This record gives sequence, structure tokens and C-alpha cells, in this order.
Amino acid sequence: MQLELTFRHIDKSPSLEELIREQATKIQRFNDHINSCAVVVERDHASQGTGGEYRVRVDLHVAGKQEIVSEERAARNLLPTAVRDVFQRAGRQLKKLASEQRSEVKAHPAQDTSGVITKLFGDYGFITTIDGREIYFHERSILSAPFSELKIGMGVAYTEEDGDKGPQASTVRIVDARGGNRGREEIPTLS
Repeated sequence: MQLELTFRHIDKSPSLEELIREQATKIQRFNDHINSCAVVVERDHASQGTGGEYRVRVDLHVAGKQEIVSEERAARNLLPTAVRDVFQRAGRQLKKLASEQRSEVKAHPAQDTSGVITKLFGDYGFITTIDGREIYFHERSILSAPFSELKIGMGVAYTEEDGDKGPQASTVRIVDARGGNRGREEIPTLS
């Protein structure tokens, strides 16, 4: 996950920056499809002369073009608490999103399509569909076996979605484990 941290109308604080990095790392456990996290800590324009209120805002961009925004206001001496609170709120939103996504996958099992694993690399691979298209998948998409046990030639059922660089499999289940040796070379596509 890419973290972008901005301080506006406030001096950078190494301890606050470290707390934000810790919270951003922790939040990844709720959803491993977070593409980026932008955090802004700023002094409220209306209270700049008085030293009053500060704002902490977290913008998360999750795969599938979902956006989660969380915001908290606090006095300067309560900024660490505001950082924790804003990330807790964002974490609850991520949990809810993950639950909704799981429900959608369970609600539409008929959308599964069949194919064969034709390429394997370090933590990703490709499935060739019955109609000859190539679909990317990541090790996190595998539901039925550890990625390390996959073999070229295994038959799979998968759910397809649009990814940033084309079609990708969001969930992959092994349906025919008779594939050949795991390797990095291609095998001929289905005919």
C-alpha cells in the first residue's frame, strides 16, 4: 500500500508521523486490497490565530475503485488520539466493505467461469479461459489450496472482475488438480 502523508499549516512531528505509519500498517489487516492511503493533518483555517482545532483526514483507495474517507477533529494536544480514532473509523468501514464483498461473491456463485492455469510466477499467475483469453490472478485470490501447491495445467473455477490492467480473477478454486509439474514456462492453451 502506498502511503502519502501531508502536514498543512502545522510543523511535521516525527512522533505523529510514526504513529500514522503504524496505524496505516495495522489497517491493512482489514483488507489486503488497499491501493493507497492519503493522510492529511492540518490546522483549521478559522482557528489558525488561536491555535484551536486541527483536522486529521484519511482517504483510502481500495481495489475495485472503492474510496473510504474518515475525518476527525481535535485540539493539538489530542492529535495522537484523533489519529487513532480516524484509523479506527476507517477500519470499521473496511471491515464492512470486506463483509459486503464476501456476501456478493457468495450470492453469485453461478458467475464462476472455468479455465486452466497456464503460467505461474512468484506470487501470481495466469489462467487461460475456454475461449482463449488470459486472466491474471494473485496468490491472495486462491481459495482452495496454498499458492505453492498450484501446478500448470490445473483446472480452476474463478470469478472474473475488471482490474487496473485488464481482466483478473478475484477468487480462484481448484476443480481439477491433475496439472503437471509446477514451472515457470507456458503450456499450450486450451483448444
